[in-house]
Amino acid sequence: MRIASQSMPTSNPRPNTLKRINMRRFLEELRRRGPSTRADLTRAIGVTPPTSSSIIADLLLTGFLEETEVETPGKGRPGRYFRLATESAFVIGATIDIGECEVAASGLDGTPRSETRLRFPTEHGYADLVSQLAAKVRLVVDKTNGKCLGLGIAVPGLLDSLDQRVAFSPNMHFLDGRHLAADLEKALGFIVVLIQEEHALCLSEQLGSAKGLQDFAVVDFSSGVGMGVVSRGAYISGAQGFAGEIGHTTVEPNGLQCGCGNHGCLETVASDPAFLKRVLERHGTASFEAVAASLARDSKFSEDLDLTLGYIAIGLATVVNLFNPAAVFVHGRVLTLTDQVLTQLAEKVRQRALAPSIHNVQLKIGTGNKLHGAVAGLLNQLFASVGPTLG
Repeated sequence: MRIASQSMPTSNPRPNTLKRINMRRFLEELRRRGPSTRADLTRAIGVTPPTSSSIIADLLLTGFLEETEVETPGKGRPGRYFRLATESAFVIGATIDIGECEVAASGLDGTPRSETRLRFPTEHGYADLVSQLAAKVRLVVDKTNGKCLGLGIAVPGLLDSLDQRVAFSPNMHFLDGRHLAADLEKALGFIVVLIQEEHALCLSEQLGSAKGLQDFAVVDFSSGVGMGVVSRGAYISGAQGFAGEIGHTTVEPNGLQCGCGNHGCLETVASDPAFLKRVLERHGTASFEAVAASLARDSKFSEDLDLTLGYIAIGLATVVNLFNPAAVFVHGRVLTLTDQVLTQLAEKVRQRALAPSIHNVQLKIGTGNKLHGAVAGLLNQLFASVGPTLG
């Protein structure tokens, strides 16, 4: 296979609005179907061959597209295909979590490359975290061919989408009020986009298990408790991007103090850390591996699991009653302790939710991940710079 790399000029005349819309449609079509011929794209988008040729030429100049030749069995000469850049350009995805961060490169097809992936313990001071992230990103950039077009980061907490500021991070307060994107842009010299971590999970699920669904929810019980909702194909972010913080709904008015400062939040009783805290206090065990092994033999931890699932069900029933999704994708290690956990949870949710609302809802273990979603969020921003969508 031969790759024809294209240079990336610093400026080009801006196409008219209709052409920009069609350029965006070409990008999204390639994102959906993968490498395609000019004829394939022309038919899929419904434009004339000359218009298609003009759009492809412009997209090659932007650096978002590459031309490649693919050997076609029985057809003699290789066929000419176009694809989203995978060798001449790339992006970086990253995640920030309480205990660990992750960084990896991806082609513009949106798939993180496992060979570039770096995992490392999270620094718990703001300046140290910025320095650490910048250093790890540079390592990935240095060993990846092509030009880096930007960094997308999945961030925990309330993210002010208007100015890319971390407004409030209940479990990582050193991020509160920080302009993380701007500070990393200064250190790295290319665009940085922040994506709220539950939004990142939604974007990732849309590319996999939730593909084609117009109404679904993602609820994450791993580090804390967070929620993302897609309604009629659009992510619900709220006026400033703060929607989805179901983990800070009070379920025990006199309960434990939460990282947000309140008492008795759902996060304090339904998350993975809350479950481990409960079993540590009751049994002196603080690992999912030990709990899973015991549950396979006896019922020692059954009461603790049942209590946690009861609280999780309260959260999920609330999501079902409020948003009426077609499916709910759940994340968290507690949900995978045994093969029966999801069945137990589904029954508890049915008992809590309104019968008509829960009737046709699919409850599934989520398969998406925040790193994949961080890349998808960045690509959405980059493609939006090319042209708007019709929707």
